[in-house]
Amino acid sequence: MRGFIMLEWKLDYNIATIIISVMLLAWYLHQKKIPLSSYVFFLKFNLSVLACTIIESIGVTLFKSGIIGEFGFNVFMAFYSFIACLITVIYACFVFEYMHVSDKNKKFLKIFLYIILSITMIIDAATPFTKIGFYFYNNEYAIGKFGGLYALLSGVAVVTGIAVIIVKRKQIPASRVYILIASIVFSTLMFVVQLKFTISILCFGYIIVCLTLYNYIFNPALYIDNLTQLYNKDCMREYLEYRLERNKQFSIILVAMDDFKYINKTYGVDIGDNLLVQVGNYLRGVDGVDEVFGYGSDQFGVVCNKISVEDAKLLAGIIEERFKHPWYSESAAGVMMSSSTCCFECPKDADNYGNLVEIMDYAMSMAKKTNKGGISVAGEMDLTKMRSEKEIEKAVKLAIDRDELMVYYQPIFSVEKNIYNSAEALVRLNDEKLGWISPEVFIPIAEKNGLIISLGDQILRSVCKFIRDNKLSESSIEYIEVNISPVQLQQPEYYKKVIDILEEYEVKPSQINIEITETANMVGGSDIVNENIKKIVEYGITLSLDDYGSGYSNLDYINHMPFHIIKIDKYIVWDAFENIKAGITLEYTIRMLNALNYMIVAEGVETREQKEHLAEIGCHYMQGWYYSKAVAEDEFMQVIKKIPDRIEQMN
Repeated sequence: MRGFIMLEWKLDYNIATIIISVMLLAWYLHQKKIPLSSYVFFLKFNLSVLACTIIESIGVTLFKSGIIGEFGFNVFMAFYSFIACLITVIYACFVFEYMHVSDKNKKFLKIFLYIILSITMIIDAATPFTKIGFYFYNNEYAIGKFGGLYALLSGVAVVTGIAVIIVKRKQIPASRVYILIASIVFSTLMFVVQLKFTISILCFGYIIVCLTLYNYIFNPALYIDNLTQLYNKDCMREYLEYRLERNKQFSIILVAMDDFKYINKTYGVDIGDNLLVQVGNYLRGVDGVDEVFGYGSDQFGVVCNKISVEDAKLLAGIIEERFKHPWYSESAAGVMMSSSTCCFECPKDADNYGNLVEIMDYAMSMAKKTNKGGISVAGEMDLTKMRSEKEIEKAVKLAIDRDELMVYYQPIFSVEKNIYNSAEALVRLNDEKLGWISPEVFIPIAEKNGLIISLGDQILRSVCKFIRDNKLSESSIEYIEVNISPVQLQQPEYYKKVIDILEEYEVKPSQINIEITETANMVGGSDIVNENIKKIVEYGITLSLDDYGSGYSNLDYINHMPFHIIKIDKYIVWDAFENIKAGITLEYTIRMLNALNYMIVAEGVETREQKEHLAEIGCHYMQGWYYSKAVAEDEFMQVIKKIPDRIEQMN
């Protein structure tokens, strides 16, 4: 079969490839080694490209010099084509490791690739004698009858790698997915260019891919902390994910510096940084320690392979003993520091990285509360609360995803108008597995895990839809109170979302009142919070301060925030009828708020006595079981339709 005429075989790209490859190897050998299996395959990829380029260059040079003939040159080119195919297999194996393919699937995929490699090796081995693959003959670079099969097999290896990347794409950041796919596409393009224009450019394309991977994925700077030169948290995640996915036994000792902010404040940040470096260096030198990672700004993750948690506890004792002695730096006398240490056994304590992080964070927070400066073992702790929170978190997320959150409405009674004039929207959650979950339980969990953003949006939409569909503007209900979390108020331009939802359902601003709990006082100084509140009020939505008196009361806060309504916390109301001093405090508080021209809602009203006294001392609105519990939408509409009968019964 006739092929491509190659009168001049230039090695310019080969020389550039060798230079870049040697530079990459030098960087690799000079930098701290990354303990990841995918990093090893990256090294193999680079070495294979270098070997392929050198073999091609030597073969061409010897042939052009007349030292070897066409047969000898074909032998070199057979080696070259085999290693070129090997490169695609190594790259695919690297993808398997990097994308965390399970051992079972990875074994099957590797067998498949090794079969491809074996067929290629047979074709290449026979080529110098039979010319069935790629060969050079009479100044022609030609493709034998099985050359197409060789290209097809290499293509199958490439496609396998792409398929794995697509299937497992959620395992890594999207930017890295694009880099991996672009690298494969670029290499394929170089292969086509080499065949089409008879330019020896394939290895150069491979080394450019290698350089790209090094810069964006395997650069040690991405995995090593600049200060301590320890592996960082990202590296720790990939390292532990690999071990957990393969059910490898190991223990972790989490070492957290106690009150390290005090060290920085007392001795200065520079000395604090120097002490962290010293601690990191010490941990790396402890016998029995395999890897040390920076887990946080003042925390270290010490990984010990193939030892039990009891052995890890003994190792933690050695570390604890060191902290009983001062640490020295050039610019400070001996500094005494303490550390809280917690030991974990994997995969016993956690079988995946997500669970492990949750357990480590929770166990360390508990260790600092109950055994500060000591050694704790996660397996000996009661992790029931943490696991319960995770179950509730899953239930909240599932309810949000399925739009299964329920909104109940508790009517609010107007003393002046003698009617129900408003209501508070209260979210309810009924999970198939956990049953009814109190908002006092799941709302804080949603706030902590960021679910409160989508949960709050869903509640506001539900309320607006309720107002529109039931034509509340034609009833006695003037507005619905909706609770907004401080976390929501900290979202930039959150007010736009509120306005968009109201306009989507054609709800007037006056029909919504936003309740902010007193805990928002803690974030009230934020420019983002202040901007959101300002824009919401300017739009025409009124603002309520919920749970006034529950523990964060601040006169400056209510004086400078644009509240229209103040809601007295139910526990303050109840205590006023049990304690004389509390009763006097409540009465004068209501007088003060009236003098400041606030409308006042008394929460938790449950008896006629409470109702009459609260009305007498100046409360404008009443909310509580004496009037009605929180009810579903249909029942709420029935309640407000029976206002005259209900009022007569209460009076």
